[in-house]
Amino acid sequence: MIDFLKEINFNDEDIKKIVEYNTKSTLDNLSCNNINCLKIINYLKEIGVKNIVDLLTYEIDVFLLTFTDFIKKIRFFNVPVFVDAINDDYSVIREIYNFD
Repeated sequence: MIDFLKEINFNDEDIKKIVEYNTKSTLDNLSCNNINCLKIINYLKEIGVKNIVDLLTYEIDVFLLTFTDFIKKIRFFNVPVFVDAINDDYSVIREIYNFD
């Protein structure tokens, strides 16, 4: 279902954690949005976000956005400060939904 994550070095344990926490319909949506999901993951890695498995597990809605919409939302933030905040507490990423 979300085996595409193995392409970017997610292991079986990571995928199991994501699958166990999320609904099948959400995981199906993620699978259908795999190109945008991979772009968002790669972008987050590039800017220094470390806890991507937790984000995919507990804040999966972020990865259901198009990459363009994600970038539009994150542009409101001082990215280095935002990355530090996300690395301290993954739930901070919810703040992107306060801006449009």
